[in-house]
Amino acid sequence: MNWREVRDATNVRYLLSTARTLGCSVQACLQGSGLDEAMLGAGGRVRVQRWQELAVIRNLVAQHPEPGLGIRVGGCYQLTSLGILGYTMLACRNLHEALLVSTQFRELTLSICPVQVLPFDGGVRMSLDHSVLPPDAQDMVAERGLAVWKRIFGELLQRPFVPLRVELVLSRPAAIELYEDYFECPVVSGAASNAVLIGDADLVSELPLANALTRNACAALCRQLCEGLEDVVSPLARQVLQVLISHSGEPPTAVAVAATLGISERSLHRRLAAEGQPFRQLDERVRGRLAERLLGDSDLGLDAIAAQLGYSEAASFSRAFKRWTGLAPSRWRTAQREGASSFGAPAIINTLSPGD
Repeated sequence: MNWREVRDATNVRYLLSTARTLGCSVQACLQGSGLDEAMLGAGGRVRVQRWQELAVIRNLVAQHPEPGLGIRVGGCYQLTSLGILGYTMLACRNLHEALLVSTQFRELTLSICPVQVLPFDGGVRMSLDHSVLPPDAQDMVAERGLAVWKRIFGELLQRPFVPLRVELVLSRPAAIELYEDYFECPVVSGAASNAVLIGDADLVSELPLANALTRNACAALCRQLCEGLEDVVSPLARQVLQVLISHSGEPPTAVAVAATLGISERSLHRRLAAEGQPFRQLDERVRGRLAERLLGDSDLGLDAIAAQLGYSEAASFSRAFKRWTGLAPSRWRTAQREGASSFGAPAIINTLSPGD
């Protein structure tokens, strides 16, 4: 488990929202996390590290240790909490396909612990492994995860989702009636793991908002976000790429990235240079990949693509793209759509590979 992984702050915001509802101290919840309430404002594009979310979880549990806390937190979530991944799932043909998409783009889910989806006779069993967490956080995180799945699956189906069965392994469970009322199905306590059993009828049920074109377009963007980390192994460079990828529609400056990671801009540049991964190279890697995706998979004009990538004008974007690939954007797009390889444009993944 990479506790330094940079992720969206949605989970932390929902934890603090629950704390306020319960009359708990937000400041106490943030103690030792390196976060403050102002930076987590609803309008901010804040990224947090996994360990920071865990710190907030443990602080909230310490203030409100009553069983069932995770059910309350899970009630805050909506499908849109998952961002572009949520829209991709919503446009899938059925729930089974949506589950496959969520496992394919695991990096974009909000889960803090591993999730496993396995078939059984009559459906699939979706479980989460809370053993990677400290004991005081396990129950709340398990309850939250199962509660979120019920809500999100209901939104996908556009009707109440009722599991075949819910299985729990909690050190201090609430009264079984609390779980039965929430999940509306049989609940087994003292099971081998925390899981939701989904029946075949729900898995193959056509999603009302299914749209193949939307699904493919959104999946392409999800893939763009996930593939940006595949061949970078140096620790700080990976964290920087995570921040840049997550803000690919509004590229942040080196100052903003450094602030997100809790270091100075000078330290950022010095440490990236030591890893052989200058900030400009990482920034252009992300912009270049997104540019290729937008040119190849959409009909957006150069002005719109330039704006999406943070350029003030199409001419600036065109010059940068030609520097990356050797081709003007319009020629690159034509070559891709005609399936022509005679132009010999190098893939941007090669021109920006580590160590160059």
